[in-house]
Amino acid sequence: MSIRGVHWIVALGLAALPLCSLADQGVTKNEILIGTIQDLSGPLAAYSKESLNGMNMRLEEVNAAGGVHGRKVRLLVEDSGYDTKKAMLAAQKLAQSDKIFAVAGSMGTTIALTTQQVFADAGVVNLFPLGSARGLYEPPEMKFAFSVPYFQQGRGIVKSLLATKADRKWCSLVQDDDLGTELMAGVDSAMKEAGKTVSERTTYKRAATDFSSQVARLKSAGCDTVILGTTLRETVGTLNEAKKIGFTPQFVATSAAYSHLLPRLGGAVTEGIYASHSATQPYADEGSKATRDWYAAYVAKYKEEPGQFAVMGYAIMDWTLKAAEKAGADLSTRRFIEAMETSSFPRDKLGFDTMTFTKTKHLGSEAIRVSQLKNGKWTPVSDFITP
Repeated sequence: MSIRGVHWIVALGLAALPLCSLADQGVTKNEILIGTIQDLSGPLAAYSKESLNGMNMRLEEVNAAGGVHGRKVRLLVEDSGYDTKKAMLAAQKLAQSDKIFAVAGSMGTTIALTTQQVFADAGVVNLFPLGSARGLYEPPEMKFAFSVPYFQQGRGIVKSLLATKADRKWCSLVQDDDLGTELMAGVDSAMKEAGKTVSERTTYKRAATDFSSQVARLKSAGCDTVILGTTLRETVGTLNEAKKIGFTPQFVATSAAYSHLLPRLGGAVTEGIYASHSATQPYADEGSKATRDWYAAYVAKYKEEPGQFAVMGYAIMDWTLKAAEKAGADLSTRRFIEAMETSSFPRDKLGFDTMTFTKTKHLGSEAIRVSQLKNGKWTPVSDFITP
């Protein structure tokens, strides 16, 4: 039987159960257990630190106010090291030993895709992973997503850049896994509609540190626009290699590289890069008063500036807690899913597009923005674009 078939059996099984039948795991009279799988020791550790800060910030706010219908919410964190085998063990521990009610904000597309069946089999709702793939919300079962998949990001990148300059020689350098596959599927889809093609395609393995051969190939091909399916360190590595050999195309990355940490890590070499994103990087002196106040509260608490992943972590926990509140005092998996499927979270101080969920729509929004790094700050060059 296919994985998709198993997913639907799980969903049908949930539909046949009474509303309170799944309340035992992870829910007691006084507590709700939420789990998350983060990269605390691998290449995305900086992102995970931020996301956990954001999640804990919102969690502490609600617990200080009395919790959710009188229940305090506790977050259990497991480390994947951005390794799928380690992530599977972490998922099994959270679902089967710790018996969490839901998993939220797990870090990395490949990690989230690899572990989601473990949670589905245990009847654990999978909420808002920090990954971008259609498989994280389709088919619409016990999983909900906010991060725009790389497929839609690829389409949005092409649409945005073609609107500013139609005559381009497109090339790509992407991670050789689900991230790169999804991204290039979206790029190719939009390219086909526009009658364009990608001239040169290169890839790299996760956690690679040497990009000399790939960048040399891109320069040799005469590329003037390079789509990057790279995470933080790999983006900087690519840009450094390009500078070394005098290669100066227009680089455009995805949300995997859109971070205030990029210019800190790469310095001047990152100036001018473009990136797609759904969350918006906050700054102390920009945005609404509510945004600036949130920024100041984060700095006061953690003694560092928040990045995009801090924003996402805070929002992930906020949406999760609001759905749990809406589900009522008699919290169960079924009631929680019903609450999520009738929820809409409007644009707020964190700068997301409106997130709306239904029985058949478990991705909050498909819209992305494109920003450019100017003087060390991400500056939007487009409003939200629906691919």
